[in-house]
Amino acid sequence: MKVNKIALLFLVVIAVVLSSCTTFKLSGVQVTKEIPAYDAVGSFDISVKVWEFVGSPGGTNLGNVTSDAMDTKIYDAIQREIQKYTGDAAVNVVVEYKAEFIDMIIAGFTGSILAPATAHISGTIIKYDN
Repeated sequence: MKVNKIALLFLVVIAVVLSSCTTFKLSGVQVTKEIPAYDAVGSFDISVKVWEFVGSPGGTNLGNVTSDAMDTKIYDAIQREIQKYTGDAAVNVVVEYKAEFIDMIIAGFTGSILAPATAHISGTIIKYDN
């Protein structure tokens, strides 16, 4: 009986250690007090699907092995929008990470082996005044 309690405690500790509250990492963000004069040339409102593994959609994943999977996808999506409007930068960017209904269905069907999520990205494309 005591061995079962120790084994259960060990498994709980391992699960807690391998889990994390971080759901994704976004790097390359720039914050500046003074920005050159610019004109808004467009706005964007897009969604990016991310396929994560062994976890909950829009939440934590076992060991967080895919926590930075969104970094490049979000950056590339914003870059495509800047190029589409022939802009110089994106400002007022908002990134919302969530699980949509279909994401939860897929996770439920696969027993949370697949844990898809959606990053909803919006912002304004600007062109600097010369």
